[in-house]
Amino acid sequence: MIDYQRQQPVNQPYAPQPQQPYPPQPAYPGPHAHQQPYAHANPYAQPQPHPYPQRRPVPEAVGDERRMLFAAIDGTITIVAGFALALRIEDDKSIGMFWAVAAACVFGVSFVHHVLGAVLFRTTVGKFLLFTRVVRADDSGRPRFWRAVQRWLLGLTWLPMQPVWSLIGSDGDPYEDGCGLRYVRSKDLR
Repeated sequence: MIDYQRQQPVNQPYAPQPQQPYPPQPAYPGPHAHQQPYAHANPYAQPQPHPYPQRRPVPEAVGDERRMLFAAIDGTITIVAGFALALRIEDDKSIGMFWAVAAACVFGVSFVHHVLGAVLFRTTVGKFLLFTRVVRADDSGRPRFWRAVQRWLLGLTWLPMQPVWSLIGSDGDPYEDGCGLRYVRSKDLR
């Protein structure tokens, strides 16, 4: 500003200051460099998780006694529920038709109970009562649908074949981890 009466520049309270350059910054090392931004370690820093989750060891399979007990519970539930459903569906028809409907209901209840129960809940009613879960044998994860179907079909063929296996002299235990699935105690999964 200029004072026109004196023709002299007026002191401005905020006169422009000469520009000073910023201090030199270190070069950015790039996104893949693994350097700490500070020279000293942070005593409150949390350990960084591993980029890939570690696999848990797969628990041991349950014993034969527990397996036989939950198989008996699940078999009883399947047969009773199948026949109860057949009685509700089939009223005044012939005996042959009743047995056909009863067989279809027992197989349907068995499929829902053993396959969908294993896939959705990792257990069935009998296994739940005995604190047992169904897991994949390789990584203790949730069973896949087609593996559960294969295991169900293996169980359907294994049980009726027991008298034949006993006549041959074999122990009749064809699977420990049949179809890639294993029965484990639920406390071992924690």
